[in-house]
Amino acid sequence: MPWELIERLSWLAGIVGAVIAAAAAWMAARAARGTMRDLALIVSVATDKPELLEAVEADARRRAEVVRRRVRGVFVTAGVAFLVSATGAVLGVLLALLPDSRQPRVVGGDLPRTTQDCSSAGEASVCVLDDHWALPADGAKVSARYEGVRRPEPKDGTARLTLRAQGCGGSVRWTASVAGAVAASGVVGEEEARAEFPVRSGVEFVLDAERVGGTCDVDLRVRPLVSFG
Repeated sequence: MPWELIERLSWLAGIVGAVIAAAAAWMAARAARGTMRDLALIVSVATDKPELLEAVEADARRRAEVVRRRVRGVFVTAGVAFLVSATGAVLGVLLALLPDSRQPRVVGGDLPRTTQDCSSAGEASVCVLDDHWALPADGAKVSARYEGVRRPEPKDGTARLTLRAQGCGGSVRWTASVAGAVAASGVVGEEEARAEFPVRSGVEFVLDAERVGGTCDVDLRVRPLVSFG
């Protein structure tokens, strides 16, 4: 076979191969719904110019990187929002678990002398108020009306009283009443006494005290606290 014929047949086979490759690539592109990369692949194979495909792939990589950055930004924003929400939820739960307490004030009756007692815990200081009444002799009485501690929603709480009668070794008989009914009572002297009784948020209670025996001043000290939850 003449060499010239062989060369022409090889050239023709190359063209046929390119056409077949282009047709196969086109069919694959149709199966893949015809993206720009597939089209570039068809053109580059048909024209034997791979730089076309490289340019398209480089552009595709740039676009993909832009998309990835935007997706990362969305995920980061969503993650930060979730973290803030989760932190708020955890803080809300912790605050809900903390005791809800307050010292009520005397708003009627015999007004007390108030002192402040502070204790330090590291760099923080915690201060509480004590109410004082002077009961000079046997039969001396005081009656004080404490405010109702209000909350956004009605709650059942507990009133706690810490009492002490100092001076002359005397004693004081006391009662605490809620809505006219006695909720707690006792007799207190030099030794500190504690009492507690149920109270509803926003409901006042009344403390009545009477000196029992003695002819010199007794300082009745009361530390009130109302807590909920």
